[in-house]
Amino acid sequence: MGPAETGDSTRPVWTCAACGRDHEKHSPPCSRCGNATLEKRERDYSDVEPTDSTGWLDVLDRRYTAGFAVVGVLALVLGLGIVGVVDLPAVGSVGPPSPPDVPGASRSIDGVSLTDAERAVVETVNDDREAEGLGTLDRQETLTAMATYYNTRRVEHDYEDADAPTLSELEPFEPNCRNSIAVLPYSRLYVADLLDESTDATALGRTLARGDGSADSLSERLAADEQRSGIGVDIHAAPEREIFVTVVAC
Repeated sequence: MGPAETGDSTRPVWTCAACGRDHEKHSPPCSRCGNATLEKRERDYSDVEPTDSTGWLDVLDRRYTAGFAVVGVLALVLGLGIVGVVDLPAVGSVGPPSPPDVPGASRSIDGVSLTDAERAVVETVNDDREAEGLGTLDRQETLTAMATYYNTRRVEHDYEDADAPTLSELEPFEPNCRNSIAVLPYSRLYVADLLDESTDATALGRTLARGDGSADSLSERLAADEQRSGIGVDIHAAPEREIFVTVVAC
């Protein structure tokens, strides 16, 4: 900007009389042509056009501009994902794991409903608890999800050579329990030892709960623990006609 725009005084220049080169100081000869004569002149800004005021966009580097644009787009997508407008991929997502996809059946075997058998296990355990003067156990969704995950992990371990399940894998489920969690996996039971033509889901559930009537049966173990208040059950029929049962109580 020239002095007309700034209002500031300017220092003169020393111009070579031969070639016209400007010098900041009177220090002959001319640094361009060697002429010994330098003339004192005022600075000439006639060839400088005044510019408008400079904004932040004028000095912002293009790389930073592109970076801010990318961050803005990501923030917009994240915001839309939070409010449910768009679906975001579950990258680094937290929460309970999903049961693995394992061979076998989780709904029925030989026409017997495993879902009804799970319900019969809970009813049998509660009948035996009431006989001991204890309160019944409520079948809870979170505990059932834990039992399903742990039980299918057992099948995955036996049939697909996966690592054995550990109790630490159940920590993300975070059940609302005042007491400690009890995970009770049954040993593998063969269908031939449990089912015949007259066996229905209720009979299967009672057999799985009471076993041979020993103190190690599921019902006996839960009937002896008055601190428990919730229960979850999962029954899975593996390909080789084996039945896996896991009960989670809290």
